[in-house]
Amino acid sequence: MVKMIRLVYVSSATRDMSEEDLLLLLEQSRKRNQRQNVTGMLLYAGGNFFQVLEGDAKDVEEIYEAIASDGRNKGNIEMVKEKINERTFPDWSMGFKQLTRRNKTSLKGYSEFLDRKMEPEEFANKSNDILDLLYQFSKYNV
Repeated sequence: MVKMIRLVYVSSATRDMSEEDLLLLLEQSRKRNQRQNVTGMLLYAGGNFFQVLEGDAKDVEEIYEAIASDGRNKGNIEMVKEKINERTFPDWSMGFKQLTRRNKTSLKGYSEFLDRKMEPEEFANKSNDILDLLYQFSKYNV
């Protein structure tokens, strides 16, 4: 039986990511994740990444090592690393949503909470909250 894990981490972008940068990152991530049967969720906001990776422990750890050494992000903090029996994000190879300035202003109830520079240490004791946020995001933004 394959031992699956879920790894949730936060990190900060080393520079502002344009929509083109994010689309390239998404394309690269999807290819690698599909090849290694890793699913998950990627949220980018305010210069910060929130990501869940799920799959075989060896594959998830290998992908995370590559992410941690990728020059596009810094300050990686593992929020959750746990064994799982089933995936919370089984239908995603990877996903993200980038709110543009244009559509932010038209969203009722839009909060600028994620539009600020955040230090990853802010999330050190909030791993369940981060996982719930990502799950809720994927559930309502598919």
